[in-house]
Amino acid sequence: MKKNVTCYYGLITAVYSIGFVILSSFSSVYLLKVGLSSGGIGMLLALGGIVSALLQPLAGSMIDRFPKVSSKTVMLVCSIAIVIFGGILMLTPGRGIGATAVLYGIPIMLLYLAQPFINSLGMEAINYGYKLNFGVGRAVGSFGYAAGSYIFGIISVRLGATIIPFAFTLVYFLLCLIIFFYPVQKETAVETGIEKKKYQNPYLFLLKYKRFAAVLLGLVCIFFSHMLINTFSLQIILPKGGTSADMGTAAAIAAVCELITMLLFSFYMKKAGLNNLIKISGVFFTLKTLFSLLVKSVMGYFLIQGFQMFGFGLLSIGIVYYVNDLTSDDDKATGQAYAGIATTAGNVLATFLGGHLIDAFSVNTMLIVGSVVAAIGTLIMIVFVGEKKQLK
Repeated sequence: MKKNVTCYYGLITAVYSIGFVILSSFSSVYLLKVGLSSGGIGMLLALGGIVSALLQPLAGSMIDRFPKVSSKTVMLVCSIAIVIFGGILMLTPGRGIGATAVLYGIPIMLLYLAQPFINSLGMEAINYGYKLNFGVGRAVGSFGYAAGSYIFGIISVRLGATIIPFAFTLVYFLLCLIIFFYPVQKETAVETGIEKKKYQNPYLFLLKYKRFAAVLLGLVCIFFSHMLINTFSLQIILPKGGTSADMGTAAAIAAVCELITMLLFSFYMKKAGLNNLIKISGVFFTLKTLFSLLVKSVMGYFLIQGFQMFGFGLLSIGIVYYVNDLTSDDDKATGQAYAGIATTAGNVLATFLGGHLIDAFSVNTMLIVGSVVAAIGTLIMIVFVGEKKQLK
C-alpha cells in the first residue's frame, strides 16, 4: 500500500491558494495603484487567461503522452517562472505602467495555466494508488485561501499595494520547494499497462466526449459570473461602504464556507450523487451573483458569502471527479486541462467585459449581466450533466 499524501497535497493547495489570493484577487489593488484603469486591468487579466487557455491543452497532452512529464512538472515550472518575474518586479521600481503590466501579466498567465494541474496532481495520486482524500486536500487549500484573504486584506491596508510583488514571490518560492519534494511519482505506460495514444486535437477530443463539450460551455458561463465577483470585488464593495480589508474579510468568509463543503464532499456525493451536486452548484453561483447586486451594506455582502458553500464548494471538487470518471486513462490530464480551459475562458470573458461594463455603465450593470449568464450556465448543466452511463 502506497503512502497517504492527503496532508502533503493539502499543503500544496493551501500555498497555491495563498499565492492566488495575492496575485489575482488583489490584482486590482496593485494595478489601480500603479495607474491602470478597471478596463485596463480587465484587458490585462483577460490576455493572461487567453494565453494560458492556449497552453493548457498542450501541457495536458504532454502529461498524457510523455513519461517524464507530469502535473508536478507543470506546477514546478510555473511556480519557478512566477518567482523570477516577481523578483524582476521588485528589483525594477522605476519602470513605466506598460512594463509593469507585462511583468505582472505573465505571472497571472502562469497562475491560470497551473490551475487545472492542481486538480490533476491529486487525481494522479489517486489513480496511481496513493491514499488521498481529495475533498480534504482541497479543503486545506480553501483554508489557505481564507487565511490569506483575511490576513492579506489587513496587510495591504497597513503596508500598501507595493507589498504585493514581494508577497507573491515569497509564497511561490515556498511552493517551489514543497512541490519539488512531493512524493507522488508518475507511472509510465509500461508500469500501468496503458498504451499512450497520439495527441488528439480539440475537435476529436470533444467529438469523443460529446456531452462534455456542452458541460464545458456551462462551466464557461458559471465561472464568468464567479470571476466577475472575484476580480472586481473591490469595485463591488466600495459602494457598499467597504474597504480592501473588507474585501479580504468577505473572501475569507467565502473560503471558510466552501471549506466545510469540501470536507463533507464524499458524504454529500454518497447521499445526493455527483451529477446532482454539480447541478445544485450552478444554482448557488447564480444566487451569489444576484445577491451581490441586491445587498446594500458590507454586512449584507458578508452574509451572502454563505452561497459559496454549495456553489464553488461543490463544483470545484465535483467537476474534477466528473472529468476523472468520464475520461479514459490516456485522456485524464487532457480532460482536466479542458475543464481548466473552460474555467479560464469564463475568467477571461469576465475580466475583459467586467472592467469595460464598469467603466461604460456601472458595477450594478456588470452584476446584472453576470446573474443572467450564470443562470444560462446552470440551465446547461441541468440539461447536459447526465447519468454516468450517459456522460460520453
